[in-house]
Amino acid sequence: MPPVRLLKDFPKTALSRRVGDVLAAAAAGPVSLTDHGKRRFVLMTVAQFEQLCGLSDSGTGERIEDMSLDEEALLLDELEDVREI
Repeated sequence: MPPVRLLKDFPKTALSRRVGDVLAAAAAGPVSLTDHGKRRFVLMTVAQFEQLCGLSDSGTGERIEDMSLDEEALLLDELEDVREI
């Protein structure tokens, strides 16, 4: 399996201020969320995570653009919960 490369770094505050940009970038590949300039978290799609962990061999997954409105709302609600922590 080839090494995973993070495509972009975002400050963790981008989750509340630029969530669309962060999610769009994560749809293309894993992105890191930084805190005081240090990488603290990685955000990626489930398909990317499953491929990384060897849980999926299909190599296909959902893109943000393909999500239903309900799935998108659920994802945004979960991100909001994380932001409140």
